Amino acid sequence: MVVAGLVLLPGPGGDSAEWMPVPMLTYVLASSLLPAAAALTAVHWGMSAQGGAAGHERGGRLPAAVLAPALRSLVFALLILLTLLMQAAAAGLPGALAATSAGLAAVEGAIFAGMGVAVAALVRRRFLRLLLGWSLAVFIVAGTVAAASFLVPAVRAEEPVTVALNVVRAADGTPVAYDCSSIALGTVELYRTERVTWLATASPTVVFVALAGESGAGADLLGWLSAALQQAADGTAVPCINGEPRSLDSPRLPLPALGLLLQTGVAAALLATAAAAARRRNPIQGA
Repeated sequence: MVVAGLVLLPGPGGDSAEWMPVPMLTYVLASSLLPAAAALTAVHWGMSAQGGAAGHERGGRLPAAVLAPALRSLVFALLILLTLLMQAAAAGLPGALAATSAGLAAVEGAIFAGMGVAVAALVRRRFLRLLLGWSLAVFIVAGTVAAASFLVPAVRAEEPVTVALNVVRAADGTPVAYDCSSIALGTVELYRTERVTWLATASPTVVFVALAGESGAGADLLGWLSAALQQAADGTAVPCINGEPRSLDSPRLPLPALGLLLQTGVAAALLATAAAAARRRNPIQGA
């Protein structure tokens, strides 16, 4: 919940309204947090869905069981869109941020609904099912960001750096391309954030920030956060590490795609495990 903490910080004069007007702050904050809220809600719907329990007993027809909570999540995403569009109108901002948030909420709803249904199919006891499902959901939504933050000190390293030439910077000042000379600047202590940033991308909030920044739909704050995340993922805070140049065509880690891929991988693994367990319990129908 990085965005929540940042937008609530007071401005230079001690008043948050001096940094960001209240309607805009509300719009940005709600847009950032609602995909995560949709994900948590979808897990709850998935675990409590009657279809999940029925699929558990009939041999694990889990894809059909996911459909009901996924459709409920789609309705929830439509409500998110309408709510955010009203906030955008109040803030005098375009609705692109609302569309991005609602669209991501629909996708997250389907993915996390699959996780919830799979957990319900795997664990019969209600207490254990809720404990496992909510622990998994909270870890993906917030724990991945916390884990990546705690791991940053573990990737501290000392690397040789050379002089950077012909540095091309983005609008926010981050270096996006440069050449490296053979002139050594010595050894620099830095954090190889590219080794841990991938973990944080599993959070729906991080996916949203990256999407808003890439599409240009976000406010200045989200654009800055997206650029900072991309820089951390690319490991370009210090140019010319080990004399390695970078061009505008150099590959960049696709943060939104990676985050959704990690989430989908977890959901698919859980559903596959649940289906296999159901076939073992009912080998006749599993065949």
